[in-house]
Amino acid sequence: MIDQKIKIKLKSSFAVGATEEFLASFQDGHEVVMEFDKGATVLDLLNSLSSIGSSHEWDDMLLHVFVNNVLKGMDYVLQDGDEINLHLPVSGG
Repeated sequence: MIDQKIKIKLKSSFAVGATEEFLASFQDGHEVVMEFDKGATVLDLLNSLSSIGSSHEWDDMLLHVFVNNVLKGMDYVLQDGDEINLHLPVSGG
């Protein structure tokens, strides 16, 4: 059986802290291509980002994950070619 992989593009990660190494992985400062096993979820993606720490560190920060410009839940199954943006809701005045 062939091991099936998918590739996604992490387009922005304004919501998460980043190490210099993580920031350097963004091609031309715009995106990073990541590979996952078929069936991986948004939660799997977040858990793979060491720069944001473990889930107990970010599970209460109201992180919004947009997949192809649509807000998705942690259980969304990533599809090959998905474009991901991570954001924290903010307000100000």
